[in-house]
Amino acid sequence: MLGRPRTEAVVDSLVDASLLRLAGTDALGQPRYQVHDLMRCQARQHAGGAAQRRAIARVLDGWAGAAGHATARLPTTLFSLTPEGPASWSLPGETLAQLTADPLAWFEAERESLVEAVRLAAGSGLAGSAWKLAAALVPYFDLHCRLEEWRLTHRLALDSARAAGDRRGEAAMLRGLGQVCLYQDRYAEADDMLRRARALFRELGDARGEAISICGLGAVSQFSGRHLRALGSFRHALAMFLAVGDRGGEAYARQAIGRIFLSLRDLRQASRWLEEALRLARELGDTHREGCVSMHLGRLHDMKADAGAAMRFQGRALDIFERLGDRHCGAYAMQSLGGLQAANGERSGGSDRLRASLVIFQQLGDRSGEAATFQTLGELYRSAGRSALASHYLHRAVELRRELREHRSPVP
Repeated sequence: MLGRPRTEAVVDSLVDASLLRLAGTDALGQPRYQVHDLMRCQARQHAGGAAQRRAIARVLDGWAGAAGHATARLPTTLFSLTPEGPASWSLPGETLAQLTADPLAWFEAERESLVEAVRLAAGSGLAGSAWKLAAALVPYFDLHCRLEEWRLTHRLALDSARAAGDRRGEAAMLRGLGQVCLYQDRYAEADDMLRRARALFRELGDARGEAISICGLGAVSQFSGRHLRALGSFRHALAMFLAVGDRGGEAYARQAIGRIFLSLRDLRQASRWLEEALRLARELGDTHREGCVSMHLGRLHDMKADAGAAMRFQGRALDIFERLGDRHCGAYAMQSLGGLQAANGERSGGSDRLRASLVIFQQLGDRSGEAATFQTLGELYRSAGRSALASHYLHRAVELRRELREHRSPVP
């Protein structure tokens, strides 16, 4: 905030004067300081002047720069909508590198403060700072399935962007909120937000932003059972990613098209598109995308009745997600691998993996994943002759699916 060297001396002086107190250390081993409540109230009362507003803007630019720096080092940054142009102020490169050397640990240590920074920016009328910071948080929130904080920050930033007439910020926040709705099975809301985001990106001439929104619309169509419509969306997005040279987007679109062909049981086309996506992910060094494609290739080989290859691909996917710390995708790979093991005679190991994936789905609030795992466990125990346990799991699967159907609103 001071924008000058040797700020440690200033901090020490404030601590000596009892205006600041040491509150402990964070996960990174760094000292954390806290302003006393009376000082905080006094600062807020005098925060309306031009100088104070500039200081707040500088702090928020620093937060956004650090968050963007950390985001770039996460295992997946797909569909991040970063702002155009450099920030007006940023921390020195050496400081940024030190802070974000372990990006996940940095986000964990700063998460609450980052959410409050978005709230501060929106409340201070600094719309650009609010949405840029909210957008920078998306890959981390996505990786750790923090949907409520994702929705909160985007709602705050969306209102601020609209009040300021910031169309790019509005588009980026609508796109992010559409993704949250998609994850929560609220398909009509997701469809509406993603359509509005697409229209704004097109108006702004942002082809990549439009393509990302089209991918979201394709996912809405797929999860609503309209596979041919989804296929058209992903093909359209692929053409746009190719036109702007976004190879990460290209890999995602090729994977999505392969996933649609799997749903249509066109295994030849599915194999073609998924192999292309895998090749591209490896060329890009995108290990997370490789894990996602490997899961679908595992499904492909299962449908071909090649259990050995199916388990190898699912095992590869699980190894990748566990190494990258992605518990959510890891739970899906674990679920698939457990089901395959159980179906091929490894009932004990398979049921252990299925129960482990169930715990993760429940912790993350993924009710679709939870329902699918209950179903697989029920079928496993039924085949083993354990009818009471099978009935319990199958009943829970039916209940969850009924609740999801009631929760979902139809997409026009």
